[in-house]
Amino acid sequence: MKTTRNIWISSIAVLIFCSALLWSTSTGAFKGTIIDAKTGEALSGAKITLVYSRSETLKYELHTDKKGKFYKSGLRTGVYRATFEKDGYIPIGASIRVKLADTVSVEIELEPSRGITIASENFIGKGKKQLDTGKYVEAIEIFTDAISKDSSNPVYHYYRAVAFERNGDTEKAMEDYQRAVELKSDFTLPLSRLGVISAKKGDFERAIEFYDKAVELGFKDPETFYNYGVCLVNTGKTSDAKRVLEQLLILDPEYSDAYYQLGIISIGLGETEKAKELLRKFIEMDPESRNASTAREILKSLK
Repeated sequence: MKTTRNIWISSIAVLIFCSALLWSTSTGAFKGTIIDAKTGEALSGAKITLVYSRSETLKYELHTDKKGKFYKSGLRTGVYRATFEKDGYIPIGASIRVKLADTVSVEIELEPSRGITIASENFIGKGKKQLDTGKYVEAIEIFTDAISKDSSNPVYHYYRAVAFERNGDTEKAMEDYQRAVELKSDFTLPLSRLGVISAKKGDFERAIEFYDKAVELGFKDPETFYNYGVCLVNTGKTSDAKRVLEQLLILDPEYSDAYYQLGIISIGLGETEKAKELLRKFIEMDPESRNASTAREILKSLK
């Protein structure tokens, strides 16, 4: 009986080990360091927010340690929208791709916000706390109070815009995002949001202006490039769309939807064989995509 029990325990141990091994190889990880762009010093307590591009409900919040480092394992593979923030600094955003059994590594530089005081840090801290808990009206009130005391702070306008947008008031959100850009012309995060809101409203020309400015400033975010390219497609600017989407694939060769869009563009250009190649690549990479069935039908018609 003792021997049987030992065998049973060993079997459980093997099962647990195999399950853990399977989980670790079916997910990926994300790690990095956040530093001060001016001094190069590590920033402890900086916040990283990850939102899965295919499900807004899949969200993670991380913080850097005393050495400015962070690490998150067990992430589902795919693209995440990442935001990097710390009180007293200009927040920045990016999209990152987590790969199977791999670790994405980044080094993020946050720029200190000029004119930041202890009082302003308190405003930002309180307002962000309300944002994080879904209390958008309260967050709007806090940042409105902050703006009444210092209307020249782009960070106040940015976070109030976020609160307005999450609360469903996109017009006021756009006003604040634009004000943030007026106060800090190279503030790429509000530019990207202005592009997203404009595109959702169907104003693709305006969205293109915002995306173009963000890209011109060096905002190398794959999701922004993709949205930019789609807006160009929707306005019939196929040559520009092709250029932007090809730049996207240099940034992220695994951005499957870019292959689909380029395949459609190639059909319009009369490049049938190229279109077939791109659409097959898209289906191979993302067979469950909502556009996969359309791509299969197009391939049948091209034969």
